[in-house]
Amino acid sequence: MRTHDAGPELIGREHPAELLRAEISRVTGSHGGLVLVTGEAGIGKTTLVTSAAEQARRQGALVLSGSCWHSDAAPGYWPWVQVIRALRRSGEWPAMEEAAGGSLSALLGDGARAEAADAFEVYDAVTTALVTLSQSRPVVVVLDDLHWADGASLKLLEFAAQHTWFERLLLIGTYRDVEVEQGEHPLGPLLSPLAARATVITLTGLDRAQVAALVTRTIGHRPDDDVVQEIHRRTGGNPFFVEQTARLWRSGGSVAAIPPGVRDTLWRRLSLLPAPVVKLLTDAAVLGREFHRQVLASVAAEPAAQVDRLLAQAAAARLVGSQGGGVFAFAHDLVRETLYDSLDQAELRARHAAAVHALRDLPAAMPGELARHAYLAGGDVDPDLAAELLVAAARQANQRLALEESRLHWRRAMELAGAGDPRRLVKIALEFGRLLHHAGESEESARAFDRAIAVVRELDDPELLARVALTLFQTCGAEESGRGSVALLREAHRSLVGELPTVNPSPDRLAQDLALRVSVLARNSSDDEALTFALWAVHDTIWGPGTARQRVELTEELRGLARRRGDVEMEHFTSALHWVALLELGDPRFHDQFRLYVAMGKASDQLNIGLSTSIDQSIIDTLTGNFARAESLTREVSELGHGHGHAHFGYMLEHHRWATLLAQGRFSELEEVHERLRASRHPCPGLLEALSEFRQGGGDPALLRAVPEPADDGVRPVAAVPCRGGGVHPRPRPVRAGARGSGTSSRRVGRLALRLGRQRARHPLDGRRGGGRGTVGRGDRLPHRRRPLGRPPAGAPVVDGGEAAAGRGADSPWGAWRRGGRRAPLGTGGGRRRRPRCPRRPRPP
Repeated sequence: MRTHDAGPELIGREHPAELLRAEISRVTGSHGGLVLVTGEAGIGKTTLVTSAAEQARRQGALVLSGSCWHSDAAPGYWPWVQVIRALRRSGEWPAMEEAAGGSLSALLGDGARAEAADAFEVYDAVTTALVTLSQSRPVVVVLDDLHWADGASLKLLEFAAQHTWFERLLLIGTYRDVEVEQGEHPLGPLLSPLAARATVITLTGLDRAQVAALVTRTIGHRPDDDVVQEIHRRTGGNPFFVEQTARLWRSGGSVAAIPPGVRDTLWRRLSLLPAPVVKLLTDAAVLGREFHRQVLASVAAEPAAQVDRLLAQAAAARLVGSQGGGVFAFAHDLVRETLYDSLDQAELRARHAAAVHALRDLPAAMPGELARHAYLAGGDVDPDLAAELLVAAARQANQRLALEESRLHWRRAMELAGAGDPRRLVKIALEFGRLLHHAGESEESARAFDRAIAVVRELDDPELLARVALTLFQTCGAEESGRGSVALLREAHRSLVGELPTVNPSPDRLAQDLALRVSVLARNSSDDEALTFALWAVHDTIWGPGTARQRVELTEELRGLARRRGDVEMEHFTSALHWVALLELGDPRFHDQFRLYVAMGKASDQLNIGLSTSIDQSIIDTLTGNFARAESLTREVSELGHGHGHAHFGYMLEHHRWATLLAQGRFSELEEVHERLRASRHPCPGLLEALSEFRQGGGDPALLRAVPEPADDGVRPVAAVPCRGGGVHPRPRPVRAGARGSGTSSRRVGRLALRLGRQRARHPLDGRRGGGRGTVGRGDRLPHRRRPLGRPPAGAPVVDGGEAAAGRGADSPWGAWRRGGRRAPLGTGGGRRRRPRCPRRPRPP
């Protein structure tokens, strides 16, 4: 079988080609031998020997060839008949016929006459003719597809090889070793002695770069790397499969489709296997490209010993290979998909369901693998169980920052949960909607929330209604789809708490009442999941200046719940909020808690936890003047985040770069950062530019009142501060109807000048333990001492780091107030306390 053009370039076959060239050089100058080229169908055997034959002709050798025919109707000695016919066409035929004693005529007649002739006489006649010819010029005989040969042809080849070793005669044969080496193949006993006598060249699949070169030659241009990678993965580098797949893709087909010629080739190969082996491989195809023998035994309902025996036969046929530890893998996806496509839907569902039950017994089973089988099992697996497995897979994918995979699992969980417990569907929709909202996917987020609202209103469950109302309000604020989050808060309050406390209570008051009521009910129910949600609800509703002591207690209890539930991500997140609350209080325990938090992050193998830890360490390093490490960590986070497709770091990292540069007085580098911020989703790039200008002595603090708000696109700017961890960042909320374009944010900014006059106070970061020299507590003196900043306006006051952490300072290195990695609005220091409405990192579920 020809796999690609026999041109001057053999892609990925440099070493085998060199071996053949050496054999040809030897036969032209000295003596020949026997060479066998082996490999699976389509691997490039014919292409290789064709190229070698062309080289032999150029060196003056006579090349004779014959091919075996896969048919019971093929005459005996058929490949040799083709060789002798080619000899007869040469001008030296009379001399050869005379030397052979006239016995060659038996091979040139019909098959019956050939088979009736004495075998030794035929062997001797053919060998004598070839030796006679080789006296005048080198001779190369190529016999293709020996796996289809008759036994007599192989015996003749063995005879000729044994009796012509010192003649200028080179014998080359090709065959599919993966078929012949199977125990039942009739030619196995005949080809094995030949292989022991020959120089054997075994061809394997091309690597990725070689596949790219072959695809480029096949379709005329180089495709994207993703296409090359997929073709290589699916074909295993088999040149014939690569070419056929590339041609199908070039014609508009999917790279994931199986070309008809490839499918036929694979089925011919599979048909040579015993039926039990094919059945076992079909079961394995359902498990995926890689599978564990123990799981396969459970799915196939076969004893482990029997599975091992059948897998050994499949491995001998090179259809699967051992990966160690009981794990096997298909040679390439085309084999697996060919088998998978042979099953009908009922068979597929039953096998996927069996895989779910088998994998659940394995502690090392990957959540994504379990979820895939649960979804594809359809009605053969309980929908609530399937939804539970999909949610677990979605959360695990999110921890790896595999965001698209996570969303796929969430969508499937929503789909299946509709056929199960409606309460589970509501909780899934809320969690998925919250994550989508923080990722900026507002339309799909609204659809998820709307579905939760619609389902909960069909249920008589006040607690669940309260959960929906609190989640929407805490995630999106007062503006949301459907009836609106405030209206839903009122509805939930009446259902769970009773009459409204006042004629027109604020949304914050409603949320606080609801959260407290939910927390009481959760404690009475001894439900850790409900209590976790309730405590988060309380935490979020009291969020603001002056609540640090309550938040210390709440985060401590939440951390205990996380440990009890084995939720490492939640424990890490609550630890972050815990040390931040201590920092707000000026509590020296902050140091130990922060060190524990960093140690926990370094010990974790979860990518999102590692990124969160690095970001927080970078922020603290900026506060304490360790700018080199702060910048190094920021670069590392940026590279890791974007390398995993996690684009939500975006403006948060740029904001932190701005803060670090500003703290060092590197004003000449700020403009480039400001340009990137203006092009990003950052809600208040103008505010940062105004602060930069002010720090360079270019403006009066009162002028910050005039920082414009981007009211033209219906977005309300919020105080821009770096959010904690690798979390995602929601878009700014739309301005409510009737809101003024120069409203809250401008008023908050206008208070900045007043705040700049506050006195400094002692803070944990002002003079670290162990003799460390703190810097943040020294306020604006930090940049002046470390490097020139450009002096601020005369009489400009100093801002204390403790005030900044508690929400009372404004000119901190990042320009606003960071509380627990969340954004706090400028101007919350006076008047009625408001719960922050700024983008913040979503907490773990």
